[in-house]
Amino acid sequence: MKLVIPVALIIVLLAVMAEGQRVQPGPTAAKTEEVPTPAGTPEPQGAPDLLPGSNQLPADPPNLRLPSPSMLQPDGPDSALNPAAIKQLSPEEQEKNKARVAELKAIATRSPRAVEILNEANGALSDEAKREFMRAYYHTLANRMRNLEPDLSQAITSFERSEIRKLAAGPSRISLVSRDVLHKERQRHSRPADR
Repeated sequence: MKLVIPVALIIVLLAVMAEGQRVQPGPTAAKTEEVPTPAGTPEPQGAPDLLPGSNQLPADPPNLRLPSPSMLQPDGPDSALNPAAIKQLSPEEQEKNKARVAELKAIATRSPRAVEILNEANGALSDEAKREFMRAYYHTLANRMRNLEPDLSQAITSFERSEIRKLAAGPSRISLVSRDVLHKERQRHSRPADR
């Protein structure tokens, strides 16, 4: 019985398909429309509207990349970032500014955007990605600090520059190993186990 139902379905499907393939008798002479032939000069055609005009193109995307550490270096003798052009402060004034920058940093680190970027940096999969997130973090901190205290802009810029330069230098991957330690390790591994 199990075999009869599928066989019956197949037969019905074949019959329906055969019915659809029968040639329908129709008029033997099909009417064909004649396409008019062009006479004389061709009609002028307008330019197709495939591409928008040059005034309709979207604007270039904004440059959202952070400044590189080389851009944070002083440019010339008249630059505001040039240490010679910066107004010389007394040591007491410098200490006050450093203390105030530390206070501002503590306040700025609590901003939601800075916390978000720091979390992204901590979850970065590569050293390069972590460095980029940390550059964004220090840039965000410095901007927040400048918003809080615009008068300390030079000290804040100095702080930002030093932190980004530390990131650019990166951690040292050179490990110094004494030859004595290497010699002892080789001897230990070359001895047969006495167990």
